[in-house]
Amino acid sequence: MRTTLPFRHENEKIYLKKINPLIRLILPFILVVPFLVIEDFYLIFTILFVSLTTDLILRLNVIKILSRLKVVIPFVFLITIFIPFYVGETVVYIFNIGIPIIIYREGLYLASLIFLRVFGALFIFMSFFSTLTYSEFIDALTKLRLPSVFVGSLIIMLHYIPILAGSNKKILEAQEMRGKKITSYWQKLNAHAYIMGKGIIMNMERSERLYESLKMRGFSGKITFAPKKIKMIDLVLLALFSLMVISFIFIINLKSIYQGVFALILP
Repeated sequence: MRTTLPFRHENEKIYLKKINPLIRLILPFILVVPFLVIEDFYLIFTILFVSLTTDLILRLNVIKILSRLKVVIPFVFLITIFIPFYVGETVVYIFNIGIPIIIYREGLYLASLIFLRVFGALFIFMSFFSTLTYSEFIDALTKLRLPSVFVGSLIIMLHYIPILAGSNKKILEAQEMRGKKITSYWQKLNAHAYIMGKGIIMNMERSERLYESLKMRGFSGKITFAPKKIKMIDLVLLALFSLMVISFIFIINLKSIYQGVFALILP
């Protein structure tokens, strides 16, 4: 499968197209930061539900968004799966396989919390980034007054991610056609890492030559776009999402709502 950046094409039509790119870049932070700071499962589920509902209303490709996460999720799962075995005091279950393996309740809670936080943050950012074109994303970064060195480095990195991934895949396919068999997961990971390392060094040299040639032609290092003013609808959308998140945290009792829903569903 071809590796692509999580941005939409210029010809793709979406309902948020008229919203200022800077607002579309800020909105995921408004949704994600609260549940990264506050340990509340109900808040995470609610914000994820709001994000999923928003994606469906705006007719975003949820399947495509989730497919981009399937590469990261196994790593997150691998990090969190061992936490219940060594964190906590309350024993939930004990496996006897020669040596006792204990599962702790506090560890299960922490592992679930970390997994949902990472998955929720990635899903929300991917959802909103899929409403931006590549140029709109860079435009929004420049509007944030970030250092030009940071923006320029990010542009180069994003530009070379699909190139590196594509060349990596072609090299591995060529090796397999010549009889090299990579069977285990760790062998494949080692091969990918070696090829990606060599590719990054080669492309760093290429990008350095490109930057020097641009400087010789008068490039100052600053990236400029046609100015796009923030309109009233942009501010209304920003205020709406901010008030919604504040309501979830300070006004609405999410726990009682979920308990009421579970009481209606479960006998």
